[in-house]
Amino acid sequence: MVERHGADHPPVGDRPPPDAADAGGRAAQAAEAGARAPAPPEAPLRSPHPGGGAAAPQPGPRIPGAGQGIQLLAPPPAGTTKCGTLLRVALPLENLFSRRRRALESAGQQSLLDFLAPIDPEPEPAPPPAPRRAGPPLRVGVLGSGSGGNAVVLESGPHRLLIDAGFSCKEIVKRMQEIGFDAKTLGGIVLTHEHQDHCKGARRFLNRFKLPVYGTPGTLAGAGLRTEAAKAGGEIRSGAPREIAGFVVEPFLIPHDASEPVGFVIEDPCGRRIGLVADIGCRTSLAWGRLRDLDLLILETNHDLDMLRNGPYPWTLKQRVAGRHGHLSNREAAEGLPELVGDRLRRVVLYHLSRTNNLPALAAAAIGEALDREGCPAQVTVTEQDRPTPWLEVT
Repeated sequence: MVERHGADHPPVGDRPPPDAADAGGRAAQAAEAGARAPAPPEAPLRSPHPGGGAAAPQPGPRIPGAGQGIQLLAPPPAGTTKCGTLLRVALPLENLFSRRRRALESAGQQSLLDFLAPIDPEPEPAPPPAPRRAGPPLRVGVLGSGSGGNAVVLESGPHRLLIDAGFSCKEIVKRMQEIGFDAKTLGGIVLTHEHQDHCKGARRFLNRFKLPVYGTPGTLAGAGLRTEAAKAGGEIRSGAPREIAGFVVEPFLIPHDASEPVGFVIEDPCGRRIGLVADIGCRTSLAWGRLRDLDLLILETNHDLDMLRNGPYPWTLKQRVAGRHGHLSNREAAEGLPELVGDRLRRVVLYHLSRTNNLPALAAAAIGEALDREGCPAQVTVTEQDRPTPWLEVT
């Protein structure tokens, strides 16, 4: 059990002396304290290994206010005082934040972070999409995906757009050539966030091909591209659709440890819609409310929880990956997928798989089973880090 310090336990010297008249108040406080008592640890995510092997580690305690579906990894062995200290500090701070948030709600106000909390059963509805029209197919090419780099190209007739540029300029051009795409025909670049695996080659690519670049203010500042965007391109903001290179691009905020990260719903001139969430720490009502009525969904399936828990990463990195502003696991993606299944959905593309903490077969099985349970015929495509996927067509 993690010892708690902070505002929940006032110093003894600040407490009033015992008094018979306070007996009722003390009883109420005791009842309230019982109601706040932490729940017992949950069962392991996986049953003990067959054949008499060791049981999987017990999950750690939930952080109060962290919301449903976000489970801390098992704490490190006793004696690792640095991690223990971090947890003892984090829990009171989270509790303080929760009390502040409850105060805002009771006053009829809404915190911005409400949009970054794990979703309730009824997510925010998306605006109705425009009807599809006849025209050339929308083609999607994933040039590569993972912690080593991410980039996606879209093509609809004469309209072409690049999402992220996480490889070197030379490597992006090489991979485009492998799928028969000419970089000179691009109409612009949009960025999800400023991490190197998403914008490593952006500046060189922009300068070489004289392209406009678009991102949120936080992304452009973090990537050092504000000057380039001011010359050609500009800022994009959550909830404000913008036409870019012939596509209508609607950004929406997502939880990740970056300055102002976003996912996208992108519609081509014929009304075909794709959704992309590259790095998302947890499901949110805002994101899940936007990812509706899609023809193709590009969804992060970063890690398998058991592989992450038992893998070689340092404890702090495991916490970051599994945290609310880290990356989405296979299980979390599969649990949220039924709410995104619609009559239009024809393909789910699995994105940003970890080489260390995931296997393509595990990710595909989790998503495939979720689709089967919903009776959805959508195909599943697993992306790779080292080579592009063949063109995926939406008609």
